[in-house]
Amino acid sequence: MENIIEVKNLTKTYNRKTILSKLSFQVKKGELFTLIGPNGAGKTTLFKILTGQIKQDSGTARIFDINVESLLESKYKLRISYVPQADLLWDNLTVKENIFLMGKLYGLKKAQIEEKANKFLTDFNLIEHQNKLASKLSGGMKKKLSIAMSLMNDPLLLFLDEPTTGLDIEARTLLTEDLKKLKEEGITIILTTHLMEVAESLASKVLIIDKGKVVAFGKIENIINKFIGDKVLQVGCLKRNAEFEDFINKEVKSLKKTDYIRIKQTFFFKGEKVQELMQVISSSKFIEDIYEINIKKSSLKEAFLFITNKIYKNGNNSNFLLEVRK
Repeated sequence: MENIIEVKNLTKTYNRKTILSKLSFQVKKGELFTLIGPNGAGKTTLFKILTGQIKQDSGTARIFDINVESLLESKYKLRISYVPQADLLWDNLTVKENIFLMGKLYGLKKAQIEEKANKFLTDFNLIEHQNKLASKLSGGMKKKLSIAMSLMNDPLLLFLDEPTTGLDIEARTLLTEDLKKLKEEGITIILTTHLMEVAESLASKVLIIDKGKVVAFGKIENIINKFIGDKVLQVGCLKRNAEFEDFINKEVKSLKKTDYIRIKQTFFFKGEKVQELMQVISSSKFIEDIYEINIKKSSLKEAFLFITNKIYKNGNNSNFLLEVRK
């Protein structure tokens, strides 16, 4: 079975408002697949459908080649784990007791629980904290414990809803490394995140949705190359933003409206004109108003900004992009 998840024309509405509109994508076995999009894009609704919490209005969602509506009646029902954004722990139990209780709920024998518990306590660096009450753990440790508990059933598929939310940079980095190990062990992982650096460091593929529609789907490097190229010019302008924008459009006549975006005081320019733009700006009167100007390697962050702030919202989705292949 090559595709663990296969979604076709998935649609969901609430109160006559379309939340998801004909979404289609696949997740292959062993992939770490990341779902990203602006607030209100439909990510949570999609996750709830895939985890059987709500039903779609039309279209299909199949996991292990079984409709999600029938998944809980199949042999795979205990081979799927879901870690919600809010940690579901027994606060009055210790770390080790939480893990043991989850093993008992899955019907594992004592020897199996002991073996798995020791492995996950070690893998997630929880050994030193195993006798702490869950209520006394840091946010990062709670998330690690939640994921460790979700692995007691040897899942083939793991859903993670915003696993890095609220974590400081050290905890986020450590958790990211843990997820990489799980991917190497062959577990198929699908997660949502608002953090582009997390998606970029982890994902085999990303699915970007906006206003309930797929606007990009594929490997990160291919999405970046497709939408902005390998370089981007970032310019921070303290004041006279509108005047500066008019000046740039006048001086660089080949510049198109889709070649740049403006996020408050910061402009992002893509394409082959970055060197020319750098020279034009540096020798202009606006240089006194600029607090930042640099050419940098493009990342998923800039591609995401272009996709969701300029191209898609000003364009026709049918002529946009549904998948970047290879």
